[in-house]
Amino acid sequence: MAPKLKIMEPKEELLDAFKTFDRDGNGFISAEELKHVMGSMGDVLSDSEVKAMIREADMDGDGQINYKGYF
Repeated sequence: MAPKLKIMEPKEELLDAFKTFDRDGNGFISAEELKHVMGSMGDVLSDSEVKAMIREADMDGDGQINYKGYF
């Protein structure tokens, strides 16, 4: 018998992805967390690339991606 795949709602999938990046579980993705996770997936980013990604996703200007801004 083939294993059953878990069907997830889009918001649940996004939350799981967010939690992967939010390594300390504080509800924010810092530049360091983003750089670490991207690097572990084989995508080594420069500091300027990470800062640009954070800037684009940072909804409140605090230098981090937060859970509320992510959704």
